[in-house]
Amino acid sequence: MSSILTSAIAGINAIKVMIDSTIKKIDQPDYVNPEKRIFIENTVEESNLSAGVKIKEIYDNYNNFIIDETRKTSVEVTGQETKIEQLLKLENLLCEKSNIFSVLAKELYGQIKNNFLFNKKNVIGKDIEEKLNQIIDSLQDFDNKLIFLEKEIKQEIGNKIKKVNSLINKIHETNLDICCFPIYQLPGRVEDFIKKREHFINELNKLIGITVIKENSNYKVYLNNGICIIDNEKKQNLIELTSNSDSKYISVGYFDDNAGKVKKAEFMIPNGSLGALLRFRREELEHVRNKIGQLTVNFTDSINLYHQIGFDSYGNVGEPMIRISEPQIISHSKHTSSSVVSAKWVSFKFAKDSNYAVFFHNNNWTVTRLLDHEAIPANIKQENNNIFITFDGIELKIQGKPNEKDFYEVKPYLNTLEKLDLLIDKDTPFSFNDDTVKSNMNIVITHNFNEDHIVDQKETIQESYQNFSKSIAYQCNFLEENLPFKEKMIDILNDKKLSMSRNLEQDCKNLNYQQQCYLANSRVLKVAEDIFNEIVECYS
Repeated sequence: MSSILTSAIAGINAIKVMIDSTIKKIDQPDYVNPEKRIFIENTVEESNLSAGVKIKEIYDNYNNFIIDETRKTSVEVTGQETKIEQLLKLENLLCEKSNIFSVLAKELYGQIKNNFLFNKKNVIGKDIEEKLNQIIDSLQDFDNKLIFLEKEIKQEIGNKIKKVNSLINKIHETNLDICCFPIYQLPGRVEDFIKKREHFINELNKLIGITVIKENSNYKVYLNNGICIIDNEKKQNLIELTSNSDSKYISVGYFDDNAGKVKKAEFMIPNGSLGALLRFRREELEHVRNKIGQLTVNFTDSINLYHQIGFDSYGNVGEPMIRISEPQIISHSKHTSSSVVSAKWVSFKFAKDSNYAVFFHNNNWTVTRLLDHEAIPANIKQENNNIFITFDGIELKIQGKPNEKDFYEVKPYLNTLEKLDLLIDKDTPFSFNDDTVKSNMNIVITHNFNEDHIVDQKETIQESYQNFSKSIAYQCNFLEENLPFKEKMIDILNDKKLSMSRNLEQDCKNLNYQQQCYLANSRVLKVAEDIFNEIVECYS
């Protein structure tokens, strides 16, 4: 909450900068502000500007500032509303499936203990097989619902991009109307087109967050910290980007005329409803898949590992009970080498809930964990014409010579839930430790797997799931608590625009320029005080 107040006070400080500029006008009456409203520039020469029109600049600049601040807050509000909506879907899904690693896992361990410790059954009976299948079915149902969310997000992002382009076209057309408007014949009518353009700008701002630059007769609209999408008579539409190797992937780009190619623009849209969806897709939604994938391989490995080190009643070494799919490799579109790349698990206990970027540059390989964007240590060795890169329990094998700037994304859990499969059948002998002295400990150890700290070597599977679910709920609650304050900020700013009478000459005829600037400055100061008081009251 304190960060919101800090932002609000920063807005007040910005008003002070504008006031200082006005004071400069008082001290230096001949000072000229280069920013003019377009209809003023097109109707009256600077040398013929009346004192009233000059004073109007003060109000125009102030109102432009209020409009800009309102847009900045508005884009934050729409971004947060969009993110809250999506987080609630994840929260509901995590709550719905919270029994997988708690109730169902405990029932499985309890059944194993009951069969082998009390009933002395040395086979995987129907009851144990059913418990295992219940867990697998629940995880795959989780996967299906997650895929539905991913496809829903993709479709929604695509629709937002279409809406953005529609608004860009409307702003461009209205801009042309304003530039070509017969101002001399109809001097008051151009305001209708300006209001129409401002309406489209506000709608576009809610989607992608924009910055409007008005200087003399120029009117430009930029993506925040990004490309210019409206430059007077020119426009730049956005392009939907998809992937042949990942059906759920979607991003946004634009065509760079200078470079003659499509470039990605996703990180130029940090906020607004489209920005919030893009960020949610690449962060929260991806993290949920990776986290559940990590817990699944940890859970599966805990059963497989114990079963594999034992012997069944016939003296045969145990085999894995559940199949875990291997990590998937996605090559970058700029990839130029003919290397064949594959990946496999070599140690599940080091599995992390993240994707990875593997990059070859200056004859060196770099591995970056995408969850925190940290470069991580990797064990790299070369045998014949093969390169092996090992990190976080994954071994990447590259067959062939890599080229400069070869880039791979490693997704450990892309197919983990979908391809989870039970490898044993009913009546298969269960593997025990061959040390008869420890025979009674076999089931106890198996039963206690759900109490072992096997997730990142610090949490049980159930604890890790609960903590992750709580983190999503906390994030959602935090945004919900802060949203009303920002919505109130919009109301405060909307009520603080200043205007003068249309009869400028009558208002200003008895005042000299310095006196008029002083009065305008006083009004701005009074409004700044009102804004600050309302912000403090709202915050309290």
